[in-house]
Formats: sequence, C-alpha cells, structure tokens
Amino acid sequence: MNSSRPLSRRKLLAALGAAGAVMAAGSLPSAVKARGAETLIHNVKEYGALGQGSYGDTDSAGIQSAVHAAAQTGGIVYIPAGRYILTKPVQLKSGIRIMGAGISQTTLTATAGCAFTSLPPASDIEIASLSFHGGSAPGAVASPVEDSIISLLQASHVSITDCRFFTLSSPILLRNCHSCRVDHCDFELILGNIPGKPHYGTGIYCSGGEGHTFFRNTFKSVTNTAVYLDGGCSRSVIQSNDVTYIDQYAFLVQSDQAAEPAARNDIIYNRITNLDAAKSGITAILLKRNVSGCTVSHNEITSLDGDGIRLEGDQESGKLQPADHTLQGNVLKGIKGNGIVISNAVRASVHGGTFRNLGASGIHIESRGETGSRETAASGNLFSGCKTAGIRISGKKSTGSLLFGNGGTGNGQNVLDEGTGTVKDSF
Repeated sequence: MNSSRPLSRRKLLAALGAAGAVMAAGSLPSAVKARGAETLIHNVKEYGALGQGSYGDTDSAGIQSAVHAAAQTGGIVYIPAGRYILTKPVQLKSGIRIMGAGISQTTLTATAGCAFTSLPPASDIEIASLSFHGGSAPGAVASPVEDSIISLLQASHVSITDCRFFTLSSPILLRNCHSCRVDHCDFELILGNIPGKPHYGTGIYCSGGEGHTFFRNTFKSVTNTAVYLDGGCSRSVIQSNDVTYIDQYAFLVQSDQAAEPAARNDIIYNRITNLDAAKSGITAILLKRNVSGCTVSHNEITSLDGDGIRLEGDQESGKLQPADHTLQGNVLKGIKGNGIVISNAVRASVHGGTFRNLGASGIHIESRGETGSRETAASGNLFSGCKTAGIRISGKKSTGSLLFGNGGTGNGQNVLDEGTGTVKDSF
C-alpha cells in the first residue's frame, strides 16, 4: 500500500489474489471488516509507525500522518497489534475513525500524558479497540493543558468504544464538548489527586457542554471519581456502568456558577460497590450546589462505608442549592452511613426505593448552617434494618416535607421528625 494512495479493502484484496486476500482479510479486526468493502484503510505502519515499544517520534509521526491522510480521503486509521509510544499528542480531525486490533493487541503509551487531542471545532470522531497504558519517558514533560490521554475541546459527536484505560491519571477530558459517547470501556487503576485539577484521578471528566452518554463502562480502583460532570454540563446520561473500589465518588455532578446550572442529567441503572475497600466515608453519587432537574433512578449501591446518594447545597442563605431532582427505584443496602441524604436541597422527590441494613437512616433530610431543605417528598419506599430511622428529618429549617405510603420493619424508628411543617401518614 502506498501511503499517498490508500486502497479500499475491496481493491486491496483483489490485487493480492486468492491467497493474499485470505491472509489480509484475516489480519483485520471484525470492526474494521464491518465497515464495508469500499472503506479506505490507512494502516499506520505504512506511514512510518513501528509499534515496537521503542521511544522516539516514529509512532507519533506515523499515526499523525495517517490521520492527515484519512482527513483528506476518508476511511479508517488502523493501528495494528503492537505497543506504540507517543512522545507528542496526535491531533485528531473531523471525520476520523481510529481503530486498533483490540484492547489485548494494540497498546498506546503517551509519555507526556496525552495521546489524542483536537482543535475546535472537530466533529464526527471515533476511537475504538485500543488500550491506553500509563508510562513516561525520561525528561518527558506534560503540557499544562493537554495532560489527559484523550483531551478534547469543543468537539462534538465523538465516540470512544471498546477501549481500556490502565494505570493513568486522567483518561478522558471533555471541555465544552457536545454529544460525546463513551461505551464498553474499562477504566482500572486511575491514580492521582491534585488540588485544583479535578480531572486527575477521574475516569471521565466533563467541564461544560451537554448531550453526553456514558454507557456500560467498568471502573475499578479510581482515586477520585468515575464520572464527573462539572461547570454546567447538562442533558447527559450515565447508564448501566459498574463501579468498584472508589476513593471519593462514583458519580459527581456539580456546578459552582449561578448562571450555569448542571441540569437534566440522568444517572440510571448503575451498580456501585466498595466491598472490602479500605477507604471510608465514601459517597456513591453526589449532586452538589447548582444542579437541577436530574433523575437518579434504579441504581444499586451496596457495601459502602459512607452515604449512598447525597444532594448537597451551600450552608449560606441565598446561595446555591440542588433543586427539583427525582430519585426513583434505587436499591441501597449494606451501607454504613445513610442511604440518601437531602442536605440543603429544594423539592427533591424520593420514591419507590429499597433501603436495607443501613448504619444510619434510609433517608436523612437535614438543614445545615443558615439554610435548609424544603418541600422534600418521600413516597412508596421500603425500609428494613435502618439503625437510626427509616426517615429522619433534622433541623427546624428542614420544612414542608411530605411523607406518605412508606413502610418497613426493624428500623431504629420508622420516622424521626425534628423538622417543621411535616405532613405524613402512618408508617
């Protein structure tokens, strides 16, 4: 294959003849074959990449050259089996498809911290079937901006699929991006906790933007947070992920800006556990400050030394408070703290949940500082073995709670009410 004139897969196989066609077809992964016979294949080894695990600019330059060619002709940038050392980030372009031979076959190590980046406004990008491993070269210095393995700014319609991120500080950073999808990826040993850099020790960090989907990923041994939606990131879905061994949070949604709420995000059908983990005081899901209109539903949270789900607002009067959230059908069991904490939040609805064997309360509605929680509704929940209470309302500034249709047995108390203006039926 000539680097300046890539062949389609159909033309390549025809040119090779019967025996060569069988051999070439077998060397391509099924994901590449499925793209169709006329798809152009830009094999990075034809552009100078070696994939031999040696330091130098060869692999970076070779992959970058293949990306430039694919941007002109279309097609797939194919990275065959091997270990590729990237001494500088590869800049992605719109319409690029980058595919490896599989996470057990194609490994990329970015010695300066970033493998792939883009300049705005890049769009329609796919990254698939690659394994990203940590590592650095002597004297390598990470860029102060591009210090995540995949670092994208104002990109849209990006898909990251079937990839592995192992022993890294910051796998994926999305800044003001739109409609990005990360699915069926593995994140393991995500290390680092640096003040002022919340993306360190975080699997997927989003600052601003909207419309993302994070689906069926696994997170294991994450120092900070598995998925962090920050700075007004909205209309995104975190669904069907498995999270184990976290040191801070599984999922964190936060906005510190009054004019930019993190709104209408869905956290649904995830499984979170910290069984036998050494770290204590963990919160599985946290919605903090100016976050509104989110749905947290049908998550299973077990074996946690801390609280299951927290809605947390500022303690100063007139400051930022989470508002209008729906918490539905969540299962919380074997947790040493509270199942759900409503702390200085407004108009939260908790219904259809199951709370079993908790070290504190199933639902704790509390007020802290100058403000409090208002108009919390709890209905149709089942509580058993909650040490303090099924539902606890603390602080007179916790006002207007509505409790009805809840039930259960074996709790310290069914309802412990120290709030103001609570309306409740028998429990």
